[in-house]
This record gives sequence, structure tokens and C-alpha cells, in this order.
Amino acid sequence: MATSQQSRPLTVLQITDTHLHAGADARLRGIDTARTLDAVLEHAQADRRWPPDAILATGDIVHDDGLAAYERFGTMLAAFGLPVLCVPGNHDDSGLMAEVLDAAPFTVGGVVRLAEWSFVLLDTTIAGEEGGRLGAERLAALDADLSGETGRHVMICMHHQPIPMGSAWLDGGRVEDGDEFFEVVDAHANVRCVVWGHVHQASDRLRGQIRLLSTPSTCMQFRPNRAFFALDDRPPGMRWFRLDPDGGIDTAVEWVGS
Repeated sequence: MATSQQSRPLTVLQITDTHLHAGADARLRGIDTARTLDAVLEHAQADRRWPPDAILATGDIVHDDGLAAYERFGTMLAAFGLPVLCVPGNHDDSGLMAEVLDAAPFTVGGVVRLAEWSFVLLDTTIAGEEGGRLGAERLAALDADLSGETGRHVMICMHHQPIPMGSAWLDGGRVEDGDEFFEVVDAHANVRCVVWGHVHQASDRLRGQIRLLSTPSTCMQFRPNRAFFALDDRPPGMRWFRLDPDGGIDTAVEWVGS
């Protein structure tokens, strides 16, 4: 468990679904995903909030190229010298990802403490499948992690959405045991928000006192509220957080070119 104590607001930059390839000529639906990630990071560096206290990467870091693509991600992000908190997505190889990104400034999984906040980095992946599931063992581990963070504000970070997004084709791949997930979450009053990627779109909802947030991809976006797959015309995006010592959250999505 990584820890940093400092009583002040935290700034966190979330990026997600970078879908990197190893080769410079590789494209995803015609998109150079390394170039769009570069554009997102350049946009972030020009923001008054830069540098953040941490960068959060919520899965699908690579698309299908394994080792070299993870090394590419590592090279791109390590240059900033900032903590990078990572969870795997359905396109990731979680074991290989942990092996390549196994040293500072990267953390893959576990719990990271920064100031008064704890970041629970949750693996929702099922090997060889698109959709997400936690299962009894991960749910028990989550319950134990949350119990260990009593008195601290908690952000749960994951890849798959734990709630329906309103798109039939996409919601078939949400966390299968989302109800059981929320049973665990509801037992811990210090959980302030749940954030995820996977859906390639922005959303901001409230469940009781807990913020539920999805973040757009650094490459392409999915059109919301569609029965079948459709791409949106939104540009690459990211999400900024300001996390206050009293548990308050100020967050906004930024789009490249805006």
C-alpha cells in the first residue's frame, strides 16, 4: 500500500481506454491511439491544474499487442514523474500488465493513500471475456480493503461499469454482480465515489451520497443511449478531479480541442 500524507486538496487526472498498440503504424478503426493519447496529455499539461498529484488509468491500456504496448505506455507516462494508478480492462493481460508496470511511478491494483483519500484499484476483468465480474473472492477483498480505510475518504476505481448506461449492446458487458458490489459499498459510509472507463463516454450520476462517474476514452467515443454499437463524433477526452480533505469532489470532463 502506497501512502502520502498531506492535508490539502488533491488533483487527479483520469485517463482511460488508451488502446495502445506496439507498432507506430498500427491503428484502431483508423485512429492512431498513441497520437491521441499524446494529444490528451499535451492538453492536460497546458491546463492550470497540471501537474496533478496522480494520474489514474482505468483499463484497456493496450489493445492487443501485449508487452511492447505496455512498455510504450510506461515510457509515455513515466516521463512525468507522477504516481500512475492503474487497473486492467478487458483488453489487458492483467498479469503481464502488473509485470511490466511493477515499479514506481506505477501501481497496479491494491490500495493507494494520498492525503486524506484512499484509492481502491479494483480488477473487474474476466480472462478471455469482454464483460466484467468481481466474484466472491474479490468482493470479500474489497470489503476488507474498505474496512481498513475507516476514517478516510475512498474512491473506488474500476474498468467496467457497475450500473446500466442505457445502451443495450454495451450494458451486456457491465459488472455482472453489480448488486453484490453495491451491497459491499453500502456497508462502508466512507466511499465517496466510484469511477470507471470501458464505456467510452462521460456520465455523472448520484447513488445516495456516492458519485458514479464514467470517463471518455483518450481515443474514440461511443454514442450514448444506443441499442447497437455506434461511434460518437466527440474528440478524445479526460477527467479532472479535485478531492477535498473533507471528502468533497469537484470534477469535470475535458475534451481535446475545447
